[in-house]
Amino acid sequence: MDDPALDRATHQQALAGLRRVNWWSRTDSVIWNALKTVQPKATGEPLRILDVGSGGGDLLCRLAGRFAGHEIPAVFTGWDISLDAVQYATEQARIAGVKNVSFEVHDCLNETFPEQKFDVVMCSLFLHHLDEHDAVSLLNGMRLAASQLVLVDDLVRSKFGYWLAWAGCRILTRCRIVHIDGPLSVEGAFTTAEALKIADYARLSPCRITRHWPQRFLLQWSRAN
Repeated sequence: MDDPALDRATHQQALAGLRRVNWWSRTDSVIWNALKTVQPKATGEPLRILDVGSGGGDLLCRLAGRFAGHEIPAVFTGWDISLDAVQYATEQARIAGVKNVSFEVHDCLNETFPEQKFDVVMCSLFLHHLDEHDAVSLLNGMRLAASQLVLVDDLVRSKFGYWLAWAGCRILTRCRIVHIDGPLSVEGAFTTAEALKIADYARLSPCRITRHWPQRFLLQWSRAN
C-alpha cells in the first residue's frame, strides 16, 4: 500500500479491500462515540473535521452519514499524499451522495499544519506506518491544527492482532496487497504504552487511550483538558 510504484488499478483494489476491513472493524462507530463529545458552535457554523491519511475515504463518508442522521452540521476534509487515493475517495463520496466531504492531496509529514483551523483532527490506521520520530511530528501537527479534539485510532502490536489480521484480510478481500499489508501493519504498530509515550512527546498530555475490537486503540486528547 505504501509503494509509490503500485499501479492505479491495484491500488484501488486494495482501497476497496480496506473499506470492507474497516466496515468489519466498526471503527466509524468507535470514532462517532468520541465525536459526540465535541461542542457545537454557538454561531451554528458546521464543525470542521480533518482526517489525516484518509485513504479510500470510507471512514469520513460513514461519519458524514452519522452526523446527517443526527442533524449535526459538519464539514469533513480528508488529506492523503496519494493522488490516486484522493481521486478514489472523491468518487466514493460522490457515489455515497455526501456533499460535505472533500479530499485533498497533502504531505502531512512535510507540510505545516494550519493552526486551529479544524475543530477535530483525526487519523485512522496511519500511525503504524511511521517511525517514532515521524509519529511525534504528525501528532504535534495534529495538535496545532485542532481547536477541540485530536483522535488517533490504530492497530495494537500483539501476536493475537497479527493472526487476526492475517485471517481477517484473507476472509474479507481477495486483494493480495491487503493480505500482505495487514499482518505487516500489525508488526509495525505501536503498543499502547509506546503510543502514550509518543503522545507525551507531542504534548498531547493528558490524553486517554481505550482498547476496542479488533485489537485496536483509540487515543483521545482534548484542548479543554
